[in-house]
Amino acid sequence: MASATPLKDIDEHFLQCCICMDQLKEPKILPCLHRYCRECLRKFAKKGAKKIECVTCREKHTLLKDGIDGLKTDFNTKNIIELLQLQDSVKVDPLHTCIHCKKKLKASAFCFRCNDFLCETCHEFHASSSIVRDHHPHIFSLSEAEAANLTIQKLSSLREAPRCQAHPGKLSELCCTTCDNLPICMPCTYGKHQGHNLKEVTSLAKIQREMLRSKVADLMKYNKKAYKMQEVIRKTKGKLDLSVNKEEQKAQERLDAEEERIKKEIRNAEGELKRKQVELEGEVKAKTSTRKKDLEKRMKKLREEYELVCEEERREVEASFKKLQEENERGTEQLQEGLCVLNNEIKELLTSLKTQKAEQARKIDELSDHFGGIVKRFETVTKTVDCIHAAENDWADVQCIPDVCKAIDLLREDGEKGSTGLENLSSVKVRGLSPAVTVRRKAGMSEGVESVIDLPSVERGWYINDITANKDGSIAVIGNASPDQTHLTVINMRGDLLQQKMIRGSDPLWSSKCSFLTQSQMAIKYEDKLGIYDMRDQSLRLARVKDVISNWPSIQLVWSVTTDPAKGNIIVGCDSRNVYVLNNQLKHIKTITPPAGIQHADDIAMHDGGLLVCDSFSKAFAVTVHGTASQVKYEFTKPTIGGGDWEPMSVCTDQNGYVYMLWKASLFSSSRPLMVQYSRDGGQIEMMREVDGNPFIQSMTSVQTNQGEKLLLSDWKPAQILVYGLV
Repeated sequence: MASATPLKDIDEHFLQCCICMDQLKEPKILPCLHRYCRECLRKFAKKGAKKIECVTCREKHTLLKDGIDGLKTDFNTKNIIELLQLQDSVKVDPLHTCIHCKKKLKASAFCFRCNDFLCETCHEFHASSSIVRDHHPHIFSLSEAEAANLTIQKLSSLREAPRCQAHPGKLSELCCTTCDNLPICMPCTYGKHQGHNLKEVTSLAKIQREMLRSKVADLMKYNKKAYKMQEVIRKTKGKLDLSVNKEEQKAQERLDAEEERIKKEIRNAEGELKRKQVELEGEVKAKTSTRKKDLEKRMKKLREEYELVCEEERREVEASFKKLQEENERGTEQLQEGLCVLNNEIKELLTSLKTQKAEQARKIDELSDHFGGIVKRFETVTKTVDCIHAAENDWADVQCIPDVCKAIDLLREDGEKGSTGLENLSSVKVRGLSPAVTVRRKAGMSEGVESVIDLPSVERGWYINDITANKDGSIAVIGNASPDQTHLTVINMRGDLLQQKMIRGSDPLWSSKCSFLTQSQMAIKYEDKLGIYDMRDQSLRLARVKDVISNWPSIQLVWSVTTDPAKGNIIVGCDSRNVYVLNNQLKHIKTITPPAGIQHADDIAMHDGGLLVCDSFSKAFAVTVHGTASQVKYEFTKPTIGGGDWEPMSVCTDQNGYVYMLWKASLFSSSRPLMVQYSRDGGQIEMMREVDGNPFIQSMTSVQTNQGEKLLLSDWKPAQILVYGLV
């Protein structure tokens, strides 16, 4: 850093007041180091205001009880301005009244102790007389005023020590560090400042300059970061635009695909209706033709019977066709309504994207303004420090340097605060859309296994304890991998590995569970822990259930987990009657107590606003979840085929609202699984399928694929998945 700065190199804007846009007069310095005229600040600040906002960087500063007058005067800047004014005064009119001879002659010098001009004759006397010997260091020859190498340091050496505030007639000789480096005279040491920490100005100034150099060196480490933040902000805006455009494009593509699929399904339904009509008409013709031949053999008296039979058959055909036509119309209405809902959701999504973009762009602009102010403040600090080091004015330095150091610390703190959270502003959050619109038709299960999904990513000796499926067709399984590890594996319908997370610890009761909460997140349970796994960054947030649910009994075990994606909730079942509801932050919302008939929730699933519960005591129920006291909606019919005591093991639903339950019975020392399809209201059994040769079937779920909806059964050992068709 230069030790002496020529006066001509001082930036004129550094000496300009940003309020009146004129040269500073009685400059007052704010804690942010920006300077303004004293009178300008008085006009700018509201009367009686306790705070003032900097015009340049918009920082707010607290005023002392003296208001604007309580702010420190910038002595370095004031000295520079006074010398510049002295130069201008000599240039405009070289004739000035001499302080000694009182004649108006060409000024030869200026005495800063007398604060007035001297003619050439009086200059020589003034400079050599022993009477005014103490004035000699403060005499400035005007021949030097226009010199190109006139420095701020030279100017500072001409100034006398400041006057004591308590005794204006005396020059200050010491600094009181107890009173914020206040300049005082010797009598003050016996009065108000007796017992205070007093320092000689030269030694104190040296200490303050060393502290300033250390602070500036530390600050220089961060200056590049402040300048680079502008480029980071620009890139962040670009990422935000790209993210919004990508989500808008994905939403539009989804809308177009759904619209085309629905139109295709309507055309297929109309074609199926026409085919059924032709088929039924063909049946009528075949039946009437056969009967006609038989009746014609019977004589004339049987013709009337023939006509009655034909009329009856015709009515049955018309009734069947009318029923098919009504079902087709209802299906078409459902598809049209679904398309309308999806269209409205897409519009809401696009509006949400625009709102998020505007809000995040506003926050980015605020950050841009913030770091713009940081850069301006950094430049002000740099200029101020250069001026201090160039002047080396002890009295001014001990007053100014502590404030400069405070401003540097505050600048670093503000710079660090502004940089956090910027990366989160480069993308937008998009909520999931409603499931694909389909027509609710009577469903059934395929006669046998359509296919088997082998899991090469699940190593030999690993187990599958639970299975769940996502809307995009991805499948997740969870189970013990070893005595001290649990695996969470995500695959597609071909068995290809998408993700695999190894979790420390394993469930001693082989009851680890998983359930998708959103398109990219799933809730899991193993041991005595609950967690949320995020597929986007493969992160896992875990918490012990007793830490999440304050009234959790010490001997109670978590037994089942499901999710309510519509509300973003996680529902936890256990080896007692109670069911616990948590939000997506693993915060306990409420505890639901089912009726006394339910004792143990082996598996649970959300259905039609209620909860389906597989009770390990050979029963299954649908219960309400409103409030904290649950009521039974209905009890599922227990299978009776083949004998044995059937127990419900797992439950799921399809997109048409049908309920599927996996029952098991122990017969002759072996386990026998049975799939049962129930009606939408659970009132009756629609269909049953035995799963032959697979005694280790543990859990089930449904998944939507390109070939329609499928029912998946996980085989505990060996690790594989059985696929049944839903038709």
